[in-house]
Amino acid sequence: MNKAILFGNTGKDPEVKIVGENNKVAKFSLATQSFRKDSSGKKVTDWHNIVAWGKLAELSEKWIKKGSSLIVEGEIQYRDYTDKEGVKKYITEISATNIHFAGKKEPEQPGLRNNPTEQTEETWHGKKEVGPMSDINELPGAKDDSLPF
Repeated sequence: MNKAILFGNTGKDPEVKIVGENNKVAKFSLATQSFRKDSSGKKVTDWHNIVAWGKLAELSEKWIKKGSSLIVEGEIQYRDYTDKEGVKKYITEISATNIHFAGKKEPEQPGLRNNPTEQTEETWHGKKEVGPMSDINELPGAKDDSLPF
C-alpha cells in the first residue's frame, strides 16, 4: 500500500498548468512539522511537493492560497529527469487523492467574535463546531415502539 497523509501549511499559491487536452495540474509545497528536533532544539520543518490533477487541480487553483492549512492524502511518487547540463535529478512528490481544509481562520474582522460558530461562512473556512447529542431519543427511529430492544 502506498498512502501518505500530511497535515501542514502551504508555502505558496498553487502553480496551475494545462497538460494535454484541457487536463489541469496544480503544484504547491506543503510544510509539516516533525517530531524530531535540530541541534538547537527547534522542531524540524519538512517541505513536501504536492501535485493535484483534474478536479482537485481546479479546486486547488480556486481555494488554496499561501498559508492555507491542509490535510493532504495521496500517494508517494518518485521520478527522475536529466537537466540541460546532463545531470540526473530525482524528485519525490505526493500525488494528491484528497485535500481537506484544516480550518485556518481568516484575519479577524471588526464586529465579529473569535468564536467560529458565531462567524459567517465568508470568514470561517474550517470545520464547524458541533455539540454532542444530548438525548438518545433524538435519534431517528428512537420513538419507534416496534423495535425489539
